[in-house]
Amino acid sequence: MKLKSGKKDQGYQMKHALLSPSSADKWTKCPAMPTLAAKVDYQVGLPAAVGTLIHSMTEQLLKGFLVDVTLEDYWLGKTELVEDFEIIVDQDMIDCAKIYVDYVQDRAKRLNGKLLVEQKVRLQEISEDLYGYADALIITPHKMCVIDLKTGKYPVSPEHNKQAMIYAIGALSRYGNEDTEVEITIVQPRATWGGGPIKTWTTSAEFLVNWAYDFLKPSVDACLEENPVYVYGDHCRWCNARSICDLYKQHNKGEDNDGK
Repeated sequence: MKLKSGKKDQGYQMKHALLSPSSADKWTKCPAMPTLAAKVDYQVGLPAAVGTLIHSMTEQLLKGFLVDVTLEDYWLGKTELVEDFEIIVDQDMIDCAKIYVDYVQDRAKRLNGKLLVEQKVRLQEISEDLYGYADALIITPHKMCVIDLKTGKYPVSPEHNKQAMIYAIGALSRYGNEDTEVEITIVQPRATWGGGPIKTWTTSAEFLVNWAYDFLKPSVDACLEENPVYVYGDHCRWCNARSICDLYKQHNKGEDNDGK
C-alpha cells in the first residue's frame, strides 16, 4: 500500500456521536472520557483511514452501487483521499473487503433475510447522545444478525462486545421483539488469532435488554453527569484524550503524553 500526504478538507471524514458505540469499552469504564475526548483535536492515523476506505468499498458493493464490475476492476490501484492520507488501493485491501462482503451476502441469502448496510441505530430510550452505524444488519422474523467489519490486526471478540451489543439493542427496538435471537459476528480478515477471520456469538433479546438497563444506562448516565468521574486503567492505552488527561499523566510520569 502506497500513501501520500493530503489535505484534510477533502475526501472521507469520520464522524461519531459523543457516546460513540465504537468507544463504549472506554467510556463504560471511564465516565469522563467522552467529554474530555471532545476537547482533543484528534488526528486519525493511517490504519483507521485505511479501515474507513475498506468500509466504503464494501458499502458500495453491498448497496448495489457497483454493477457488473469486480472490486479489483473498480478499486485496484485507485487513489482515494481519506482524512490526511492519499491511499492507493492494493490487493490486501481488496481481499479484506471480499472476505467481509462474501460472508454478509452468503449469510443474508442463507437466512433469506433483509440486509441493511451502514444502518443508523439509535438508543433513544437510553440517551439521545447514543447512536451509531451498524456495518450490516440481517433481519428475519425470528433472528437478527449484527455483523461488524474490523480491519485491524488486534483480535476483537464478538462475545459481550459492547459496540456490537449497542448496535443490536438499537436495532431490536425497531426490527425485533422479545423472542428475537441475536447473532453477533466480527469479520476480521487481518486478525492474528487462529480459527479463521470470522467469529460469531449468539445471544437473546432478553439478555441484551437486561444488559442495556442494568449496565449500559447507568454507564451513560455517569458520562452525562456535570462532573463525570475519571477512572484509570488498561482502557487508557486506547483513549484519544490521554494527552490532556491529568490522571493519565499522574500514572505515567516521565513517559510520552501520547503513551507511545
